[in-house]
Amino acid sequence: MIIPTDTPPERSMYVIGASVVGILKKEKAKTIDPDILYKKFIKNNPHVKITYNYFLYALDWLFILGLVELTPQAMIKRCF
Repeated sequence: MIIPTDTPPERSMYVIGASVVGILKKEKAKTIDPDILYKKFIKNNPHVKITYNYFLYALDWLFILGLVELTPQAMIKRCF
């Protein structure tokens, strides 16, 4: 899943995560609702067909890397 060998590269956690980081960099606020972030991801990447759950796996990947955190209000906080 992180580096898939049998699926298109745009479905890898690296590519999805990089796109999410790009979206977060453009945001003025340091936190964003995960649903809004997903909608922005889909708008910026209409060719990538992923489910919300798959998108959350990418957020998990970014959390593991220390790039995002989950606030007590269930918002995504960027850590860069």
